[in-house]
Amino acid sequence: MILRFAWIALLFALVSLVRAQDTGLVKDIEVHGNVRISKEAILSSVSTRIGQPYSEEKLASDRLALNDLGFFSAVDITGHVLDNGGWDVVIQVSENPVIKEITPIGNSVISNADILKVLSKNIQVGSIFNFKDADPSVRAIEKLYLDRGYFAVVTNFGPLADSSGTLGITIVEDKVGYVSVEGNHLTKDWVMKRLIKTRSGETFSVAKWRNDLRRVANTQWFESVHSQEDPNRQLGQIDLTAVVKEQKTGSINFGVQLDPESSLAGIIKYTQANLGGTGQSVDINLLETLSNTGPSVSIDYANPFIDNHDTTLRASIYSRLVYRFGNNLFNSDFLNNGKPYDERHTGATLGFVRPLSDYLSVGYALRAEYVKTENLNNLLDSLQTPNDPSDDQMTNNFIQQDGQIVNATFALTRNRRDVDLDPSRGDFLQLSFEPGYSDITHVGGLTTGTDVLGSHFWTRASADYRLYWSPDKPRGMELDAPRKVVAFRVRYSTITGTVPYFEQFFAGGSDTLRGYPDDRFWGKQSLLTNLELRYPLQKTFSLIGFIDYGGAWGGYGTIQNFTQDSSFKMHLGYGPGVSFRSPLGNIQLFLGFNENGGSQAHFLIGNSF
Repeated sequence: MILRFAWIALLFALVSLVRAQDTGLVKDIEVHGNVRISKEAILSSVSTRIGQPYSEEKLASDRLALNDLGFFSAVDITGHVLDNGGWDVVIQVSENPVIKEITPIGNSVISNADILKVLSKNIQVGSIFNFKDADPSVRAIEKLYLDRGYFAVVTNFGPLADSSGTLGITIVEDKVGYVSVEGNHLTKDWVMKRLIKTRSGETFSVAKWRNDLRRVANTQWFESVHSQEDPNRQLGQIDLTAVVKEQKTGSINFGVQLDPESSLAGIIKYTQANLGGTGQSVDINLLETLSNTGPSVSIDYANPFIDNHDTTLRASIYSRLVYRFGNNLFNSDFLNNGKPYDERHTGATLGFVRPLSDYLSVGYALRAEYVKTENLNNLLDSLQTPNDPSDDQMTNNFIQQDGQIVNATFALTRNRRDVDLDPSRGDFLQLSFEPGYSDITHVGGLTTGTDVLGSHFWTRASADYRLYWSPDKPRGMELDAPRKVVAFRVRYSTITGTVPYFEQFFAGGSDTLRGYPDDRFWGKQSLLTNLELRYPLQKTFSLIGFIDYGGAWGGYGTIQNFTQDSSFKMHLGYGPGVSFRSPLGNIQLFLGFNENGGSQAHFLIGNSF
């Protein structure tokens, strides 16, 4: 009997122990409010498990874990004590809405389609909105604006309150506040407004503002051009100031120089590149020699604002001498014993250049002139010697083709250089086509009896491409910052028809083929390639190393022992140079060596290319 009571007591103790162990355990987990997110997915994301001890700390952690999934706008987890001492856990969630449409708001310069392309792949119509996809999508949208050259901030990314199925993306684009210019004391305000296209109220474009500064710098009226922005600007607004420093744009020069006949010549030159601050330019040049060849005079005029499209008008009238085969300080003669003959070109040009975009322009020009060969008596006298049997041959060492020339030029130009005066990045492409007409009435020298006499139609065509690259960072808004530059040019030109000698292509000299005298090679076809390394030592002084490879062929034949090529042939030139930046532009000096072991110095105002 006692033994039976002992067994009953032991059994009662074991049952009590099991009931005591069940107290505090999670007996059940309920999930409410989910529609598209399965119960299994929710339970797999929490640490609370059936049969494990109930813990308020775990519930708080599970609440954060479910929120981190991004699918729920609200999460609540509560525990309820059961009669047997266990716990029932209830998970109540509110799912984000299903995306029925995606609506960007506030975008003007980037299309809805482009914005939708950069959103997270999980954000699409028909899927449930996930908050976790918002941040990468916001960053992608703002980066899209930066890549396109704009600034914008996404201020809201989520379902709209009044239309939960609509995902609203609120974008605040930077708009231009005020646009001003500082430092233009001479240049008229209306001229600066024509140069600067950015307007108040429009979406701010980095590329457009940079092009505005580039356009101002390319006038060469200013010593420096840079941008200044308001550091305390409001969200969505940017105020812009172009700060310029004007430089001297006009000069009157009197002096003397040696002309290619080694004779003294007096010069008078008046230049004004910004007449009255209106952007118009005037150049008047007068040169009178002591060799009785008559004066050379030219008057050039340009107006960059003749209409509302910023069309540039260029006009010129002139009567000037072109010296053939002479010598000067930097270019020794290579024909006629240093006794050049002259071509007087008298005529006029009229041209227009109209921009089609920030980088593209089209040009039209018309030229008419009369050409007359002069100074032949001096040449013949210097070449002839008494009783010399070679006199007849030597007296032919000139080319006389007198008559009228009319030609038109049609050019398409794409200029994507960061700045024209000293480019460090970008490229330049120009395609030109020139139909021409010549009426040669008198010939002499080497071209006596050639078929150039009389009336002829001919055409010239050229393609000129230039590329600039720098290992340094882009200049940004500081367009005059010095940069190490690798510059390359290739130019091909061809002529069809019977063309006068002076209208063909010439290679040799500072801007074509260094290491050779000016106009050393000529022909109806020409190919030139130039490679330069430009290394700045300071802002206004640079060293240059160059390699030129080019030539001209298929034109008029050999004069004396200076042979010309009837078919394709290229020539090599190379050497060092220096460049100084001045108000007149770059002043460059080169020492070129050629493939024959010779050398030639070259002087140039401007860039070789």
